[in-house]
Amino acid sequence: MPNLIYRVVSACAALGYGYPRESLQAALRGRIDAIICDAGSIDAGPYFLGTGTDYFEADAIKADYRHMVEAGRRIGCPVVIGSSGMAGGNRNLDRMIEIAKEVFSELAIRDSKVAVIRSELDPDIVLKEYRKGALQPTGVGPDLDEDELRGSIIVGQMGVHPLISALDAGAQFIFAGRSCDSALFASDMIRRGIDAGLAYHVGHVLESGALACEPGSPSDCLVAEIYDDGTAIFVAPNFVRRCTAHSIAAHSLYQQSHPQLQYYPEGVLTLEKTQFFSRDSRSAGIRSSRFMRTGRLWPWSIKLEGAFRIGARKVSLIGIDPSDAVKVPSDMLLYGRNGVQAGPVEGSEVELGIIVETAASTRDKAIMLARMISHHLAHHGYAGRKTSTGNLAYPLSPDFVCFRRSDGLFGAVIPSGTRDQEFIGSFEAIKAEVVALIADEPAAIGADFTISDTRENPVVLLRTVDRDPARLAVRHQQEIDRLLKSLTPKTSSRLNLDAPDAFGWSLYHLLQNEGVIKDVLFPITYFSADGANWIEVGSDRPHYDNIGEAGYRGNLDERTLSVIADHPPLERSVGSRRLRDMAAVIRSKDAGVNRITFDIFFTSGESYEIALYSNAFSRDNVARALDIAPEHLVGTFFVDSCNAIKVSIDRPNISASMDERDLFGVQQQTAIESMDIPIYAAALSKASSF
Repeated sequence: MPNLIYRVVSACAALGYGYPRESLQAALRGRIDAIICDAGSIDAGPYFLGTGTDYFEADAIKADYRHMVEAGRRIGCPVVIGSSGMAGGNRNLDRMIEIAKEVFSELAIRDSKVAVIRSELDPDIVLKEYRKGALQPTGVGPDLDEDELRGSIIVGQMGVHPLISALDAGAQFIFAGRSCDSALFASDMIRRGIDAGLAYHVGHVLESGALACEPGSPSDCLVAEIYDDGTAIFVAPNFVRRCTAHSIAAHSLYQQSHPQLQYYPEGVLTLEKTQFFSRDSRSAGIRSSRFMRTGRLWPWSIKLEGAFRIGARKVSLIGIDPSDAVKVPSDMLLYGRNGVQAGPVEGSEVELGIIVETAASTRDKAIMLARMISHHLAHHGYAGRKTSTGNLAYPLSPDFVCFRRSDGLFGAVIPSGTRDQEFIGSFEAIKAEVVALIADEPAAIGADFTISDTRENPVVLLRTVDRDPARLAVRHQQEIDRLLKSLTPKTSSRLNLDAPDAFGWSLYHLLQNEGVIKDVLFPITYFSADGANWIEVGSDRPHYDNIGEAGYRGNLDERTLSVIADHPPLERSVGSRRLRDMAAVIRSKDAGVNRITFDIFFTSGESYEIALYSNAFSRDNVARALDIAPEHLVGTFFVDSCNAIKVSIDRPNISASMDERDLFGVQQQTAIESMDIPIYAAALSKASSF
């Protein structure tokens, strides 16, 4: 009988998402070695790194963190937060520390050791590497520019060593800057002697909270139990969810551009030989994942992320009569035509724009209510849902625009869109359920809101960015005039709104200077905390050593491992089926700022084998279906462990660019959904290996 040697709780997918306190209480029954939460991401765009602001409201972050601290104090285990304040820069981290001090004061936390690990890097150091040509790209773009780098806020994405060093020093409460999501969870396991392959894979599953469950949710807890036979078991403390072999295998693909390879500062996690299994009806596990040191760009590579201010931004949302849609210039974003993807809808395809607008007595209340409504719409589960990463595409980062209304109230508006035909067909029911959900929320009391769509009221979104305010006003008005010279706007239009500043990614490259990594990045400062009074008691540098196996003889090339070969069947097909009728889930999602990945989970082993045999997913055929050049397709991969096919492409634009339509990349799957898959008799006799 295997013995339990480690047990860790993931609070939720990001601090501020919220989670049921009852789930955390249930998770705490039994042994607890650590309570951890990934607090951020680059998914929401460079604005949050560039400005040092939070993606979530401070009250939501505080509530989530307070529950973690209460549990950590009672149990005496480490409480770890990474990518603090969403982006993990110094200002983001300092805002998280302010919230933590409030929590410590309210809970009377005394004589506790705190570690703060910073990840921001001086642009002058990065410029020296740039001039030497030493910054390694991680794919296509962003293009490096010396002036942009000089004006950037730059962070390095830490791996496990800074976190291990802080834990070894006895810190109970750790606040880390920008961090690898998986490393937050893997660090304590690795320092306790747990195999790095198992630790990193467990970390990847846990970093999104209960999203790896059925049904999945980023707003709930997940527990991992590690046993001395080299297995890990995942358990959902909330009894409305369960973990299955399929759900854990499926989540192992999430936000990764390759199904079997994940790259980290210390090496490569390979899942080629991973076994997924169910323990019972509610829990499932993994074994045999491996973590490799290699002689390529890894280890001792740190991914750098840089954000720079492009300029001030003006936004107009102009409602038009449906009959005037043909008069809108083709280069303008028109919801109902090209609001979600640059290419216009074709044939029977439908695109729906959804505009959430609120009115409240304060700016914060208007924004909070608008984001709450939009969040519920974006993540609402409904019958027939195929895409599990998000129902809505957002064109702005941040996603809202706030303004002062003519009646003196504050307004906030969030534009979004979808091409998900199931969502569009269920929209009225979804909207009614969301309205009911938020009716009793404090933000909704005394406020007003509308959720309008563009089926009868098409909306043109105009966006203009410029560093010079006067020139910005002129340029934006010129765009408005260009549109309105041939049509009349509806009275509901919102013109010349001052949106939050526009930021861009200046850097998404690898730093390989070991001197900078070991001697400059990730300084650790220790404090003795008595409530809100934190007294500095020391500092340290991370201690580095080798992690993982050496001398791996397997394939670590993302361009060849598990690639679907081009092998046209010789016989005639006996029919065809639409891909969306063969798949339980078809999702798209950003995999970094420069790639989008598509995951297709088939309804059965038979459907999976039919798709593989058909040759529809060969490189050239997929490129043709997506209307991209084959060289922009990273790969098409088979995934036997969960009857899935993964497709990864270079992002058509860098995330949050000025022409952005889908910030998170979650509504790009429609071109895949519409594929017709030929059926061959030989494929019908095959069975999945899952």
